[in-house]
Amino acid sequence: MISPINRRAQCVSTLVCTLFASTTAMAVPNITGVSQVSDSPPTLLVTGSGFTEKNRGAPLYYFNFENGSKNQSKLSFITKPLAANGTITSQTTPTGEGNVLKYRISDDYREVAIPRIEISPAPDKLYLYFHRRYDFSIGDSSTWGPMGFNLKVNRLWGSDGNNIYLGYQGKEGANSARIYAEYTAEGGSVWPGSQLGQVKDEWTQEEIIYSSSGVNVKNGQFDFIRNGILPYSRTWRMRTSDRSSMYDEIYFDQISNGANTSQDLNIYYDNIYIDDSHHRIYVSESPTFSNAKKRLIQVPISWDNNSIQFAFSPGGSSVDSLYVYVADKDGKINEKGARICQNNCPQLPTMDAPPAAPDLSIE
Repeated sequence: MISPINRRAQCVSTLVCTLFASTTAMAVPNITGVSQVSDSPPTLLVTGSGFTEKNRGAPLYYFNFENGSKNQSKLSFITKPLAANGTITSQTTPTGEGNVLKYRISDDYREVAIPRIEISPAPDKLYLYFHRRYDFSIGDSSTWGPMGFNLKVNRLWGSDGNNIYLGYQGKEGANSARIYAEYTAEGGSVWPGSQLGQVKDEWTQEEIIYSSSGVNVKNGQFDFIRNGILPYSRTWRMRTSDRSSMYDEIYFDQISNGANTSQDLNIYYDNIYIDDSHHRIYVSESPTFSNAKKRLIQVPISWDNNSIQFAFSPGGSSVDSLYVYVADKDGKINEKGARICQNNCPQLPTMDAPPAAPDLSIE
């Protein structure tokens, strides 16, 4: 194996100075350079190999609830407005900055913070990332309605009624998490327990990685990852001869069997990212992905096998502490992170001072 040879490229402008690394071809994404292409808004370019081709850069939807807006961001591929329900607040956030959505729940499964998201044609893959916080415990009996409290946390539906969900029953406690492919499951539910328990007053970082199963085949993927941890290993039969549709609807936090609406029960959301591809790009303070349990999704603008341009958000972290990770079409991710910069890092624009010229490099 040829050892990597690192060399520092000469600065070609006051905006870009990139360190490239020559390596042999890898079966996983290999980042060889990071550079800044714009400071307003902050936009970075990642170069390398093995990123694999993506149909488009942008995700289907991205909500960050900034600028007082409850619609999806302009960085989204789908531009028809899809307004969330609730209020914009900065009283609590997952990163210590910006705004989030606050939604007071009601005793009606049709009333949700994020309206039903329909994707046509039905995709064979989905990737979801978001932050969520509950200010109540479903295990507290004061939150129950007369029929208890049934919370379907995230649910994917097909047109034949087949669906898969993570849900809780209040009477079974906050650690009653169950994942189940309704009507099609072969082998019953998964019970992740406290690792996917419903928690009060804590922001969690959630990811869902979905791949459709074949008809009558137990090979579907529904990985529910919290704070960088997948607590189970399982494939699913999601389609049968009688219910053969692929999932094409996404729901967040459906309430059934009643919540006690006399209580002030709220759910908060931020950084909702939805795409019909497993390609994705993160930043994290960890130099290795296996330890990058806390990682912030970034929104790509363009994407091909050798380069990705993305809207950069450090999420409250110091820029010089961040590393970049890329997932290809199969979800394979570089284990060693590419450090964004060490010296003369980009200063994000403020009202008081212009950004400094960056010297971006990777380690």
